[in-house]
Amino acid sequence: MFRRLLISFLIFFCFQGISFACVGKTIFIGHLDTKEDEIISNILSRLITERTGTSVKLKKYSDASTIINAASSGEIDLFIFDNIKISSFSKIADFDKAKSDFNTKFNLVFLKPLLEHKNEYIVPIIRKDTLKKFPALPRLIEKLNGLLPASIVSNLVKDAEKRGIKDTVREFLKSKSLI
Repeated sequence: MFRRLLISFLIFFCFQGISFACVGKTIFIGHLDTKEDEIISNILSRLITERTGTSVKLKKYSDASTIINAASSGEIDLFIFDNIKISSFSKIADFDKAKSDFNTKFNLVFLKPLLEHKNEYIVPIIRKDTLKKFPALPRLIEKLNGLLPASIVSNLVKDAEKRGIKDTVREFLKSKSLI
């Protein structure tokens, strides 16, 4: 009897540590000052918060270089860029070369593209330090792969103008069974 009680307490305390693992941690997501970027960032924010319990704060930036500098300095942990922003900032058209360039110059890692169609892609870019703190984050973000083509994002922007971003994002994630 004593042994069962002891094992029960040990199991209880082990799971207590796991349940509080994300409490108190915050992920900062940066986005450019466009409706499309704001929608995608809010989708990421809601997905991360709902699935992990981690707090997420959004920060708005005016241009690509400011957002990359913010990520390099640790002000933000994650942001989304499309191929146009990546190639115009890095001056490299080839995706793999740009990926390597961002990694070596800025300590930023490209995750799997959320959207990849012909020569168009949308890529989550994350700090290496953030990957160490949140190793499961890439798998969670990958659940959005293929779900955000330009037509869907455009419809979400229109819907958000009528009903608000929070309601639109929540409904979208629920419709895809992500929350």
